[in-house]
Amino acid sequence: MEKDKPKRGRPKKAIVTTETFTEVARNDWNSENECGLFMASLMKMAKYSTVLEIGVFEGETAQHLINALPKGGLYVGIDINDYRTEKTTAVMADGGKAIEFILGNSLTELSKLPKAHFDLIFIDADHSFGHVLQEFKLAEKLVSSGGVIILHDTIHLDGPRKLVEYAQHFNYKSVTLNTTEGRGISILHR
Repeated sequence: MEKDKPKRGRPKKAIVTTETFTEVARNDWNSENECGLFMASLMKMAKYSTVLEIGVFEGETAQHLINALPKGGLYVGIDINDYRTEKTTAVMADGGKAIEFILGNSLTELSKLPKAHFDLIFIDADHSFGHVLQEFKLAEKLVSSGGVIILHDTIHLDGPRKLVEYAQHFNYKSVTLNTTEGRGISILHR
């Protein structure tokens, strides 16, 4: 009988939304694999040891960031929902590195983190301009001297794209690169 067949796919989880974020989760929310590989390479070249990811989703990018950390490095990931895969939770259990996943609203949780502490901050959560602007203003206080703030979806979505333009007016240097799916990634640095 149809009713007796086991269900396939991801188990249903309660979805937490914000005022501007009401979509149902889907696999294409993950950043392109190349974005994670690019940031991991940047971390190694710049010898970054502290990373903050805002918007973890299933954790594909988190895996690259964590694997690129040196022993003793720190990864903090924040998401309003917990959709991490088994592979991501296994990578997050890696010994020799401090790894923390914070389940909560980024606008609340960012204010609890240490100032001028993170070498790389990756923002890829709620993409409305109002929300990403608030995340950026909080992230500015958290990025270390010489660190970078990286945003995803800066080519195809208005909110992140407008944020890059906003940051340029406040003396941020930026580089925007096209990605394999045409979504874009931008690096901001003062």
